[in-house]
Amino acid sequence: MQTSSVSHSDDAMHVTTGPKRNAIAAAILNGVIENTEGYTWIIDKDLHYIVCNRHLRNTIKQLSGKDVLPGDEVIDCMALLDDTHQLSWTAIYQEAFNGTAQRFAHSCSIQQNTVFFDITITPVREDNKIIALSCSAQDITERKKAEEGLRQSELKFRSLIENSTDIILMANEDGNIFYSSPSAKTVFGYEEADYIGRHVCSFVHSDSLPAMGDLVQNLMQHPNELYTIDLKVYDKQGNERWVQGLASNMLQRPGINALVGNFRDITERKKAEELLKASEDLYRNLFYNSPLPKAVCDAETMQFLEVNEATIQLYGYSREEFMQMKGRAILSTEEPELPQVLSKEDNPNQPSILRKHIKKNKEPIFVEVWAHAINYKGRSALLILGNDITEKIQLQNQLVEEKIQRQQEVAKAVIDAQEKEREALGRELHDNISQVLTTARLYLNCAKDSPATQEAMIKRSCDSITNAIEEIRRLSKSMIETFHKEVGLEFSLNDLIEKIRLAQPFTISLYFAVPDEPNLDDKLKKTIFRIVQEQLNNTIKHADASEVQVAIVQKKRQLLITIADDGKGFDPSHKRNGIGITNIISRTELFNGRVKIESSPGKGCRMQVSFTI
Repeated sequence: MQTSSVSHSDDAMHVTTGPKRNAIAAAILNGVIENTEGYTWIIDKDLHYIVCNRHLRNTIKQLSGKDVLPGDEVIDCMALLDDTHQLSWTAIYQEAFNGTAQRFAHSCSIQQNTVFFDITITPVREDNKIIALSCSAQDITERKKAEEGLRQSELKFRSLIENSTDIILMANEDGNIFYSSPSAKTVFGYEEADYIGRHVCSFVHSDSLPAMGDLVQNLMQHPNELYTIDLKVYDKQGNERWVQGLASNMLQRPGINALVGNFRDITERKKAEELLKASEDLYRNLFYNSPLPKAVCDAETMQFLEVNEATIQLYGYSREEFMQMKGRAILSTEEPELPQVLSKEDNPNQPSILRKHIKKNKEPIFVEVWAHAINYKGRSALLILGNDITEKIQLQNQLVEEKIQRQQEVAKAVIDAQEKEREALGRELHDNISQVLTTARLYLNCAKDSPATQEAMIKRSCDSITNAIEEIRRLSKSMIETFHKEVGLEFSLNDLIEKIRLAQPFTISLYFAVPDEPNLDDKLKKTIFRIVQEQLNNTIKHADASEVQVAIVQKKRQLLITIADDGKGFDPSHKRNGIGITNIISRTELFNGRVKIESSPGKGCRMQVSFTI
């Protein structure tokens, strides 16, 4: 560039050349430089201004008070703005004069605000020689802020993508994957090489392939729609997993051009749902298939909300009929409402309530009822369980009647036994002892009236009195013969059996094996002794037996008394005139024992009495 002269005015610098044609070019250049944004200046090799624009001149004037003229030495405008970040302009200009264009960003602080400049230093050549440098400093602060905002946004977005547990998947229109977020590895273990180029259906379980096919078809037919889907898929180890995703067709959207899916792992939620469903099915089955009648009623109105099959079978109403009924409909008229019973202060913890109900066919039944407060589909309700105990009540009443009858029979047997015992005692005294004493008195009268026979009569009288005494002793002993607790049950039984052996023609044996005899209650021992004594008396009187076996054996907590004979036997179903067996049964029942009799005519008799000890 050749310059013949340079002139300066208040508003602008003007460049003029010798030749007229260059004058027009200089004017144009001057106009362009004057109206450029930012700072623009041209310097020669001596680092003097050839030209600088209005913005630069005004800034230098404002900051330093100097008016810049062509030919003036270059001023470091950046240092005027912020002297804390000075540039090495001499080195920068020298590099440019050596042929290396310079471009760099520079920041400075102006009024506590950071301002960024894009600085360019461009060599000006003429005939391949560098004769000047064209310099500019453009304020790029807004652009920098926009770039930084974009960078932060991208960083935030990338951070969200890379650290999210959701999987973002992008596929082309053929369904082949070309991008997946890093969570594909963290969640399912897939590396990039495992899925790039593969079809999206490659990872879908066969159960979910129909749903996946429908999804792809809908995406292609309705590009503006957003679809939600649950899919069963495989992870890299081949395990079945569940995902829930949103998918949309963005093939026509610039910058995306893909089928986009956002999926998250819902395997644990699915497992929980399956467990919940299994639990609900279990309790539903327990409710509907329970053999006990069950119903759910509104806690306030007692309206039936649910009934099971057992309830329908028990009462005879259909499920539809129950749903139109209240609990009052099945109650007997004298029964109060269930909530009234449950609210009684003296009955808050009662495990069950006995209620009288009426079936559809008007048949009354007795039901044992349990009621528990529950939450049923968001409302307060009662779960009611019932147990039909009508037969049990009837059986209990029957047992009570039978027990009363049995007690009456036992009392009668005791009275009869006492009367019989008194009768036998009176007969013994009258028919035997009384006759003997009468004979003795007769002998004494003879002795008094006949002195010649006095000695003989007195002797006979003494013999008769002695016989009477022996008879009284025998009678007394048979009445008081009993169990002796001092010597034990076994010794007392042996003593009883030994006396019977001496007086009876049959063979009798005793087997005794009771390790816990010392610990047995004395009253129980005495009862066992009396049972054996009574049955042996029955055998002596009625059996006509040749052999009798008595066995008393302890088996853990069971005590068994067995008395068997080979006598003529009898039919146990026939009514008996005697009270011997009745006495045995009554004695046994006092200790909650049981009596079993096996006998038939000609087959002997076997009696077994059992006690729990």
